[in-house]
Amino acid sequence: MLVRWIRPLRFLVQGIATSDTPRQLALGLALGMAIGLVPKGNLTALVLSTILIATRVNLATGMLGVFVFSLLSGWTDPLANRLGHSLLSIGPLQPIYAYLFDLPLAAWTSLDNTVVFGSLVLGIWLFWPVYHFSYLGVEKARPWIGEQLQRYRVADVLDRSEFAARWRSQ
Repeated sequence: MLVRWIRPLRFLVQGIATSDTPRQLALGLALGMAIGLVPKGNLTALVLSTILIATRVNLATGMLGVFVFSLLSGWTDPLANRLGHSLLSIGPLQPIYAYLFDLPLAAWTSLDNTVVFGSLVLGIWLFWPVYHFSYLGVEKARPWIGEQLQRYRVADVLDRSEFAARWRSQ
């Protein structure tokens, strides 16, 4: 049980301190933001999650983005509803929407739902600003965070605690 909480923290610390580039960390957070804003339980969220897992981004920052923006998505739902309603009710696009929503997998995407469609559009629209500002933040904060992690030996403690938690569970 404890391993489930320690492993993502260890991946985040390792990603910040050593292996992953600021680009991978920022892309993970931006993809996590897009997943977090979209309501779950549909093919759209599943496809976005598959993209997060299948691409070469930091999974820990992606999951952090999913967690944080899932908490915030309740506050963005009214905006997403208005945005989705205005985009889905554009008159000249109605035949295109009708054709797309008649396709076999389209019903599972839930893109005919105003909140899902509006959240997806909002996530796409915010993708670049979240990526850009998190890239700048990671690039500036990474040396300081690495220094703090080495000073307090956080990575060693997380490695040892995960080992201890696995050993206890066996």
